[in-house]
Amino acid sequence: MKKYFVLFIVFVMAVASFSCITAPVCITASTTPIYGKMNVEKLGKTSGSSRAWSILGLWMIGRPDIGKAIDEALRAKNATALTDVRCYETWKWFLFFSTTTVYVEGEAVRVSEGR
Repeated sequence: MKKYFVLFIVFVMAVASFSCITAPVCITASTTPIYGKMNVEKLGKTSGSSRAWSILGLWMIGRPDIGKAIDEALRAKNATALTDVRCYETWKWFLFFSTTTVYVEGEAVRVSEGR
C-alpha cells in the first residue's frame, strides 16, 4: 500500500510541475497594404508558428519570431499577404525546460498590381 501511495504522490507532483499559458499578441487587418491593388485572390485559411526552447528558464535556444511565423503561413499557401491576422503566444513549462511559441493565423491572399 505504501508503494502505491508513493507512486501516487510522485504522479501528482509531476502533473503539478507542468503548466501552460496562452496570451493574444496582435490582431490586424493585413500584413501588407492592399489599398489600391486591384487583383486580390483569396487562397483560404493558413497558419504558421515559431518556437524557442529554454533550459531552467535561463538559457534560450532560438527565438520565437512573428516574422518567421508569418513567412511560414505565407509559404503554406504560396500567398503574398495575410488578412484578418491573429497572433498569440503560448508558454509551456515542464520540469527543467520550457517552450515559447508564437502562432499566426489568417486568410491567405495573393495580391497583384491593378492594371
